[in-house]
This record gives sequence, structure tokens and C-alpha cells, in this order.
Amino acid sequence: MATITQRTNKDGSVVYRIRVFAGRDSEGKQRIFQTTWKSDPKRTESANKKALNKFAADYESKCLSGEVAEQRVLFGTYCRRLVDDKQRNGLIKISTANFYRSLYPLLHDIDGLPISLINSNTLNNLYRNLFDKPAVSDTKYRLKAKTDLLKLGAVPNKTQFSQRYGIAVTTLNAALNGKTVSQQTAARLSETLNMPVSSLFNVTESKAKPLSPSQIHKVHSLVSMVLSEAFKDGLITSNPAERVRLPKVEKTAPRYLESEEIGALLAAAEHEPLEVKVFVFLAVATSARRGELLGLQWSDVNFTFNQIEIHQAVYYRPASGIYIDTPKNKTSHRFIRLPGEIMELLKEYKAEWDNFRAECGTAFPQSVSIMDGNGKQRDFTTNFLFFQSKNIGYPHAPDTANKWLKIICDKNGLEHINPHSLRHSAASALIFGGVDPASVAKYLGHTSPQTTEKVYAHALEESRARNSSIIGEFMFKNKPAPRREDKKEDVG
Repeated sequence: MATITQRTNKDGSVVYRIRVFAGRDSEGKQRIFQTTWKSDPKRTESANKKALNKFAADYESKCLSGEVAEQRVLFGTYCRRLVDDKQRNGLIKISTANFYRSLYPLLHDIDGLPISLINSNTLNNLYRNLFDKPAVSDTKYRLKAKTDLLKLGAVPNKTQFSQRYGIAVTTLNAALNGKTVSQQTAARLSETLNMPVSSLFNVTESKAKPLSPSQIHKVHSLVSMVLSEAFKDGLITSNPAERVRLPKVEKTAPRYLESEEIGALLAAAEHEPLEVKVFVFLAVATSARRGELLGLQWSDVNFTFNQIEIHQAVYYRPASGIYIDTPKNKTSHRFIRLPGEIMELLKEYKAEWDNFRAECGTAFPQSVSIMDGNGKQRDFTTNFLFFQSKNIGYPHAPDTANKWLKIICDKNGLEHINPHSLRHSAASALIFGGVDPASVAKYLGHTSPQTTEKVYAHALEESRARNSSIIGEFMFKNKPAPRREDKKEDVG
């Protein structure tokens, strides 16, 4: 039953507040809906009362049926619950969830607002403030003196601390050795030990700068996702994020190498350790992401059909170190056929790999415990193609690939490149070779050809220009000379 409260304004008009209690939510809190109704001075008291009761009954019915948004639900509360639920249900990767959580401090203007009161102007003001005012904090933390993390964690050594709490040993070493750590790492350690950040760390550096247009677009993607879900849940009648004005992002064409540059890189890689050489040749031949290549195991290499299977990738989080998860999206799980020369190189590398394992004997573990995408420890068979020399059997962190390429470029006087440049180069080579965007998308593991066309618009445009030249050459290069009619002699 709706509760009706009468209130008289200063001008003598009468306003009624109507509140509806519609049960409790999943957290046990009352779901409260509220609106107002103003009496009509031209009507009689009896007519106004009848109209009020009808309005209240209709409003209550709409509240109970879900037609009216629940004004009490705050954006911040709903946003956090939504991200947690999506991660728990496997709808988003833990890396995506953590990225969303890193944006929470930037939502302070709307964090405490009821979702139903947020409109396009509210969001435009939020983005304008983020663009104009310092918002990105680069705060560094240092562990307080005499703080014993191992004792607080009730473990005898750093290895057990890492395994129990999912914090990388390298991160522990950095903190225990007095080095500064990021805000995210400090928060993770404090959360792990159930202690306030201020009890464990001192702030040593704090800088702030405005957000770039691309960063504001990332904030907007989170806000839009939250409001889209709120619309589906009936909390709002439309998504105001669809009607905002965002700053323009200047897009740059991805860097790709010409065939001569690729040749120089491959020639330089010939003089590197076989592990590095194999990685570079695979990166060029497959256009796979660096984490996808570092996640390869020998069981993913099929020497019979000359192909590899991409089904997992190595990632890194500052607070917990390396972890293994599925590739970027569902279509990233793919099989890639390789040239015979690459397969021969893999056979050579496999022989060296097997010899090294035999020499290590029992020092080479049968399996290693690595965190998965859900933050749980899993045992992985130690047959990774590329593994660490200090922690034998464990795959390399993604940044290792960047270091390999930097060393090669510095030693040989080549322009600095990164693994993603090789991915762009392979994709561009396919496009210039006349391969259609749909096939290129499948090869790259993109979600759709539209993604490929968007990222490689420059290459597609250049390819079309080349096609135009080919057609022009086909039509006109061998065109016979026009006939010249014999001139008739004048008859005198």
C-alpha cells in the first residue's frame, strides 16, 4: 500500500509525497519508490482526493511491475556490484574487471548519485571536468619501516605468501626492499592482509594530470556499459550515455614494417639465441599477440599438419605477477598454418629444448603452479616453448618479448619496434597480398572483419590504390596504338 504524506508550500499550494515499498533487494535492503502529486486548485477537495488516490494506486502498480525506476539505487553501488557479478559469472575477464575498478576514483562526480537522476548533462559535466582538471594520480607507496609482511600473512617465506595470497614474489621483494610500489599494488597487499593502506604504507610521491581524450573514452565505455545494464534492469527508461559529447581522439595509423625492414630484422635474429630467433620468426609468420606466443606449449604445435593452436595467453598484473588466461576474445582461439621453413625451425628448437630438459634432470619440474584468469592457482605442464632461465618451466612475462626486440634493434642499428608492430606488419602484408578482410580477421583473431577494417583502414586504402594501378596497367599498358588512316592523295 502506498504511503501518502501531505505538505503545504509557502504559496499555499498542497503537494502530496507518495512512497511505495516494493519488497527487498538481493542485499536485504528495502526497495523504495517515491514521487509527488500536486492538487488542482480548480477542483473540489473531494475531486482532488479521488484523483490523488487513483494516481497513487496507478503509481504503486507501475512500481511493483517494474515500469518505474528505483530512485534509491546509487550509480557507484550498482557499478561495483555489476562488475563483480560479471567477473564472477565469467562474462568479463579478471583483467577487464580490474581495469574497470581502476576507473572508479574518476567517477566521483556521479558515484553517489541515484542512477535515475543521471542524464546526458550530468555525464557531459563529468567528462568536461576530467578533461579540464587534474584527475590521473601517479601516487607511489613505500612500505613502512619494520613492517613484516610474512608475519602479518602468517607464512614462513615469500614463496608461500605468493601461493597463498596470489602476490608475485618479485612484488614482495620490491616492497620488502624499500622500493616504491604502485597504488594498485599497495591496495592489493592491504586488501590481502585486511588492513588499511595507511597502516602499511607511506605515500612518497603524488602527481596528478588531466585525462587525455582516449582515457575519457575509456571512462565513458564503463559508464555506458553500467547504464545499459541499468536500462535492462528497468532502473532507467533510457541510456543517457548515448547522448553525450566526447572529446575527439586523434587516431594514428599502426606502425608496420616494409619488407626490407622485416628482412633486416630476421637477418639480425639469426645471430640471437635460438629461443629469441624462434619467437621473432613466429611473431612475423603468425601475427599473433606476444602473450599468445609466450603461452604456446609443445602440445599446441602440430608437426603433421604444419600448424599451431592459439588457445591461451600469458598476461601480467603488477600485484600478482604473470597469469594465464584465454586469449583476448572468443574468436582469438584459432589454428594457424605455418610455412614449412618455420616448422623446420621449430623442429630444430624442439631438439635443443629436449636436450636442455634432459640435462636439467630433476631440476626441471613436471608442472608449475600459475594463477589463471579467475585468480586461482592452477598446475600447468612444463612444456612451454619459451620459459624463464631463473624459474625453469615458468613462461616469460609479456614484456620479455619487448626486451628481446629492443636488444636486437640496439645491436644492429635498427629502428626500435615492438611485438605489436610485427603483428601489424603481418596483417598489412596479407592485405597488400590481396587477402580479404574477413580472412585477415580470422587469421588475427579479431571479433569481426569490421574490427580489421577499422584498425587497418590505411592498409586497405593503400591496397585499393594498388588494385587501381593494377587494373590501369591491365587495361592500358598493352593497349595497341590507334590506327592511322592512310591519307588520300589529292587527284589533280
